[in-house]
Amino acid sequence: MLVTVMGLVIAERNTGENDRFIDILTAEYGVIEVCVKGAQKITGKNNSSTQLFAYSKFCIRKRNDRFYLNSSEPERVFFKLRLDMKKLALASYFAEISRYCVTTGQSAKDAMSLLLNCLHFLSEDLRSCEFLKSVFELRFMSEIGMLPQLIGCRDCYKYEADEMYFMVDRACLICGDDFEYKGYEENYYHIRLTKTVLHTLRFICLSDMNRLFNFKIGEESQRLLNEITEKYILAHLSRSFKTLDFYKQICEEETMT
Repeated sequence: MLVTVMGLVIAERNTGENDRFIDILTAEYGVIEVCVKGAQKITGKNNSSTQLFAYSKFCIRKRNDRFYLNSSEPERVFFKLRLDMKKLALASYFAEISRYCVTTGQSAKDAMSLLLNCLHFLSEDLRSCEFLKSVFELRFMSEIGMLPQLIGCRDCYKYEADEMYFMVDRACLICGDDFEYKGYEENYYHIRLTKTVLHTLRFICLSDMNRLFNFKIGEESQRLLNEITEKYILAHLSRSFKTLDFYKQICEEETMT
């Protein structure tokens, strides 16, 4: 059986002397593992369309519950990502999250659209790495069914108060009065929000995809936003990511130079 599908290569693994397995994120079938015969050869006809972060049209043959590449044609390669280690590390982090969360047979139209948009803005240097990281982390979690409750205070339903806290571990908001009444304290998972960051969290989670990247915030707000979204995704996926550690290492080295 032959299937033609558009997809983004999010992982690759060499096998044997000439072949390679690639993981392709698709809108219709989620993440599928495909064997590419002769992919390690310099003269391989599918090299450009099957490399990491290539968005291509794939003609795939299924045999005995395995997928084999019949032919492919590149649509967008995102080559510029390979010219900047920080961008490549961030893109790899996005890919690792996608590979971990999206399963085979699962519809992933919105998740793939989000990732493709982030790679476009990252590759063309249209948004900062920090901006795209926070947008991807929070919106991706929303797309896979882990949308935090941001409409109002969990207890009194107040939409906005002088003080609002985001409870990372509980995925909800609590107003200052209820936060104090319940005896909570500011800590790693209980974060006091500014109005700007509160509005930004709501915008990222609830806006249409075609408007998602159309906002700006200051440096202080961006730092707080990054703190929240990173803690949120790590807490609710209950794991760490090596690609994130590498990205943060690059950022630390960047600040020291």
